[in-house]
Amino acid sequence: MLKSLSLFGIAALLCSYTVAAQQPVVVSLSENSHVCNTEAEIARLAENEQLQEMAKALVEIKPTKYCFILPHAPSVAKLEHKAGYIKFNYKSQILYTFHKYVIATTVAANNP
Repeated sequence: MLKSLSLFGIAALLCSYTVAAQQPVVVSLSENSHVCNTEAEIARLAENEQLQEMAKALVEIKPTKYCFILPHAPSVAKLEHKAGYIKFNYKSQILYTFHKYVIATTVAANNP
């Protein structure tokens, strides 16, 4: 009985450590960030700086099916860091933006 309680305690400790390690980091985005709602589109654009600029100019005129401009500078929960872009959570939506729009990293999302 004592052995099973001890194993349960160790398992609970490991689970809490894993959850704590996976808390997202909060980052601030610059005003007028170019944001996309599909990873395939942001990954395609991340490969070419000129393509990014043309796509941003397009969405400044009219949002597309995949991308738009986020007019204000929000703080968002960064979920993943990829080559050329980040995946983040904004108002319960999974979105993507380029590294150049990330202006600050703050404390973990659940810390005071």
